[in-house]
Amino acid sequence: MSKLVLYYDDVSPPVRSCMMLIKLLELDVEYKYVDLFKGGQLEKSFLELNPNHTVPTLVHDNLVITDSHIILTHLCEKFEKDSEDEKLWPLSYEERIRVWNMLFFEGTVLFRRDSEFLSGIVRGGFASVDLTLHERKLLEAYNMMETYLRRHKYMAGEHMTIADISIVTTLSTVNLMFPIAAGAADRWPLLNDWFGRMQALPVYHINQTGLEKLCVVIERFGKFKFPNSVTAAPEVKQQREEAASEEANTESQEKAAEK
Repeated sequence: MSKLVLYYDDVSPPVRSCMMLIKLLELDVEYKYVDLFKGGQLEKSFLELNPNHTVPTLVHDNLVITDSHIILTHLCEKFEKDSEDEKLWPLSYEERIRVWNMLFFEGTVLFRRDSEFLSGIVRGGFASVDLTLHERKLLEAYNMMETYLRRHKYMAGEHMTIADISIVTTLSTVNLMFPIAAGAADRWPLLNDWFGRMQALPVYHINQTGLEKLCVVIERFGKFKFPNSVTAAPEVKQQREEAASEEANTESQEKAAEK
């Protein structure tokens, strides 16, 4: 078997979910960085590998997998230990359907709505987006997840699965703008509790690191600050300071030009 290769940029929530699972499964993976905000996904060599120019992209022997949900499923199918009682990818058909249902929810509802919001900020700045519209759509997704969690402790059942890993990376991104804790007492108590349990995972730091990087980039593009801006690691704080300095220099130059 050839070594697993993951093409990644951890600003991407789907990438972070795959990286968290890789750590949980203790897999030996070669990581190849693709800088999304510098157009690395559009380089000819990467387009030949993945014409959809997205990350994560996993190469495993003759397989090239370009969807994070399929990557999560594949890694569990191949590498999750049979001895595990509470499997991340369940054995029973009914449980798997529940997991698939929530993976599709993440991809077609939660991630799509979050992506539309962040893409708008990147393209036109924070001032250009219809915040009321995006808030309505994303808080509706919070309501959906609260309803799912009334049925069982985790998103797809009574124990954690890859559906939870997939959802938490995107949800943590939405949480930057629309804090779940603001509705913990009345609107989303179960979602807030679930989010806290996911944040307590030993591998959650993988998500946190990428989240902080994304926060820096989006705030720079949008020229604003998230209400729930994450506490940055030292290297990320430095990036923020450099970005702020760069913006200050640009503004000074513009004012000088006006004079």
